[in-house]
Amino acid sequence: MQINDLIDRVEKLEGGSELARDLRKFVNKRRLGLVYEESKPEYVRLTSKPVVEGDLVNVLPPRGTMEDMSGDDEADDIWVVDTLEGGSAHLVSLEDEKTCNAAYEDLVAVARFDQTIYCGLSETGRVERGGDKPYHTVINGENYHALELMLFPYFQSVDCIYIDPPYNTGDKSWKYNNNYVAADDAYRHSKWLTFMEDRLRLAKKLLNPTNSVLIVTIDEKEYLRLGLLLEQLFPDATIQMVSSVINPSGVARGGQYARTDEYLFFVQLGTCRPSKLPLAKEWRTSKKTTTDEPTWRTVRRRGSHDTRVERPNSFFPIFIMKKTGKIVSCGQALDIQDDYRDVVSDDPEIEVVFPLKPDGTEGCWQIGAETISSLLDKGYVRCVSRNKWGWIPTYLASGEAKKVESGIYDIVGRGGANNEIQVASASDTEFVPGSQWRIPSHNAREYGSNLLANFIGKKRFSYPKSLYAVEDTLQFYLSDNPHALIVDFFAGSATTVHAVMRLNHRDNGRRRCIAVTNNEVSYEEATRFAKQGLRQGDEEWERFGIARYVAIPRVIAAITGIATDGNPVSGDYGIEDEDYQVVEGSIEDPETGKKLRGKYYRKAKMPAAYVTDPFPMADGFEENAVFYDLKYLEPSVITANLAFDEIAPLLWMRSGSVGPVITLGDTDPEEATFEVTDAYGVLFDYAWAPEFIEGCRARDVDHIFVVTDVDRQYRDLCAEFRGKDVKQLYKSYLRSFEIGQDR
Repeated sequence: MQINDLIDRVEKLEGGSELARDLRKFVNKRRLGLVYEESKPEYVRLTSKPVVEGDLVNVLPPRGTMEDMSGDDEADDIWVVDTLEGGSAHLVSLEDEKTCNAAYEDLVAVARFDQTIYCGLSETGRVERGGDKPYHTVINGENYHALELMLFPYFQSVDCIYIDPPYNTGDKSWKYNNNYVAADDAYRHSKWLTFMEDRLRLAKKLLNPTNSVLIVTIDEKEYLRLGLLLEQLFPDATIQMVSSVINPSGVARGGQYARTDEYLFFVQLGTCRPSKLPLAKEWRTSKKTTTDEPTWRTVRRRGSHDTRVERPNSFFPIFIMKKTGKIVSCGQALDIQDDYRDVVSDDPEIEVVFPLKPDGTEGCWQIGAETISSLLDKGYVRCVSRNKWGWIPTYLASGEAKKVESGIYDIVGRGGANNEIQVASASDTEFVPGSQWRIPSHNAREYGSNLLANFIGKKRFSYPKSLYAVEDTLQFYLSDNPHALIVDFFAGSATTVHAVMRLNHRDNGRRRCIAVTNNEVSYEEATRFAKQGLRQGDEEWERFGIARYVAIPRVIAAITGIATDGNPVSGDYGIEDEDYQVVEGSIEDPETGKKLRGKYYRKAKMPAAYVTDPFPMADGFEENAVFYDLKYLEPSVITANLAFDEIAPLLWMRSGSVGPVITLGDTDPEEATFEVTDAYGVLFDYAWAPEFIEGCRARDVDHIFVVTDVDRQYRDLCAEFRGKDVKQLYKSYLRSFEIGQDR
């Protein structure tokens, strides 16, 4: 139970209000759990937002000048827009109320993450090959605000969140408060924790608390702090960390161990657990696992005291059918002076087997005749191979027999000549793997960078995840949920969307992925563009950002099968490995020179079992995807019903992301009445309520939205559509952003 819950209980006790007040003061002065200096407040630039009076802004340096991204630049000063007139603005300092004037074009809006910012979406394109399947969505924008935005359609509804956040390596690969965080930043780890905590708190609000999973990848730089942060934010979850080899050749660390792996945290909420899956042998972390076939020992004794002379009572015949290996019976032990060759069978179909060693010397059996009979009844004896002395009987020793009886081995029935137990083969066995993954297809260079180049060309994105690594990770939680909703708010090159489409292709699923990525360029590109007089927000800059230059082109190419160069995507999904192939043929006996028919093995390129569903990449996917830019909206414009088209995609997403999106388009908001699709309906004018109700019932829609400020009208529709999802616009939409600010 949380400390605040306990204090609330104290407050309800008679005379407990004063004690509760003192406890709150005490707790507020203490940090419990992970302790770090929060880097607050966090700011973000809203380059796509038009600056209006009252906005917080930065003043950018003149074009052609590169900002000092260390955090000491004047461009980081926060100003409040006092007035706007013509092409200039009068500004007041947020800190000391100094004033200045600046050109409007040099202003960029900024926002604190502790202030409520309202957002919408503007479509920039789509690709459709999936018929009536739901759409995947790629959002270009600041992920914190996108997460707040998603609280309206997806509050406590997401099945899986997979993220690959900045690893905070110190190489200027990510920004905090608009500045690159370098290795020598004294507050580097605190900034990263603040950055992550703000977003993970919102992610928690999206996840289904009864059954969902958060998956976070990380390397050695922050895995310790991330683990503590996750335990603090998700105290009731089951959390486990897995190590996965992503670069078998290793990355040099200068006098340290080369880095070959990274880590995955699995935060499992409610009843969520990984599913048992039929996995290839590469997923086994040892030769002996609980799902291997049990060990069958030869009945002939091996090792010490294994001769007839030492154990004469264990030298007896076993009668076995020559053709099938069926054990018919066991004979009596021979006297020491008796010759075993004198023992013959009256039935020519039955051979007599004694415990003879490979060189023909007389050995002994490990177990007696009565024990063999008992084990035969249980299915614990079999004959599957033979030598020149006849069939070789094998059995399950007591330790293996106990494992069978305790259910450790996956027994699928009985069969064979001796009706012995049958164990599922390794390729058919379903299991949950260990916490160390060494799967060749998880190689980030081969199946991340090189695979991505097939779709969008080389040198567009650094260090993408292996497609198969993400697909494999997701399958443990999504294989039994073909309608799952997945979110990735550090989408980068959109590997997660690609992986979800692969999962859908495997089982004809209808899973959908919401991917959020900003449109930033690399530090080197930003420096070069700034020297050319460009700024973030300029078209020449934006077209090389991650969203527009990498993520969206990849999704389009993956679905259509056409690469960005206009040619069919080259290559196939799946991997070929060098393995041994069984070949039927004839061989020559070196001693006799006779031709013998048999089997032998040769090396050959064969499909790797650990990558399922291979097919040409040029085939594409039967999927749909839509692309949006995040837009910042003014509350007054929203409540005046002048921003419906920016909010419209959220209604469509809440309704399942299927079919058309209801928009106003060129329609005057004052003249709009209502609109109904097969998925949802929107009532703009309550005077049309009877017709709207009839239209919704005719199509049996589950999601109802009514644009009204009159609570009674909203309650009336709730009564009309009991059991349906009924929302009041714009109150429920605005409230979702307030929920996002709740700590």
